[in-house]
This record gives sequence, structure tokens and C-alpha cells, in this order.
Amino acid sequence: MDPIMEGLVPITIVAIIFTTLSAVGIVLIFAAIKRRKMEIDAYKAAIEKGLPVPELKIRTSAKSPVSTLKAALVWIAAGIGFSIMMLIDALQDSHDFMGVGVGTIPILIGIALVISYFIEKKERAKEKNNSNI
Repeated sequence: MDPIMEGLVPITIVAIIFTTLSAVGIVLIFAAIKRRKMEIDAYKAAIEKGLPVPELKIRTSAKSPVSTLKAALVWIAAGIGFSIMMLIDALQDSHDFMGVGVGTIPILIGIALVISYFIEKKERAKEKNNSNI
């Protein structure tokens, strides 16, 4: 095979995967926006006709500390999995252990998110105690 073609094949594969994932993401975002607009239009129509409507669900940006903990566990698991994969590869083939260190990046991100979880939990407890006073 031509050396130029050998170099283009991996680049083309990565470009196709990236483009496909981007397109799917954009379609999902537009679908969510359209669905939300339809909900709001339905509420407006019901109000104009004088029909009783349930309260409009307003999404707030405040998220649960549990979602932070879930993200932390995913990052830690991904980092451990990547480190194990690179360690096995290093032991079998190259004896180059530099790749194992790359697996520590998601592990450290996960640890930071665990710390964030405990800080958020503590802050919410303080807010709850202050609102009860």
C-alpha cells in the first residue's frame, strides 16, 4: 500500500468517528430544544383557553451531590481500567511503563470529584441548617 494512503486511513477513521459523534450530539441537542419549545407552546395554548395547567417544570442548574459522586466513580473506574490496560501492554510487549502514568489523570479527576462531593454535601447541610433557623 502507498505510504501516503497508510497515513490517511487512521486519520480518516478518526475524522469519521468524530464527525458522526458530533452530528449525533447536535441532533440530540436540537431535539431537546424542540421538545422544550413544544411543551412551552402547549402551556401557552392551555393558558389562553383558560384550562388548568400543572406547574411548569423549571430546570435549575443546581445538581445533586450524588451526580458528582457518580461522575467521580466513573472517572476513577476509567482511570483504573486504562492503567491496567497500559500495564498489561507494557508487561507483554514494550516494557515501556510511561503509558501507565496517563491512567492517573482520570483517577486524579475522580478523586477531585469525590472531594467536591464531600464539600457540596457539607455546604448543603449548612444551607439546610441555616434555613431551619
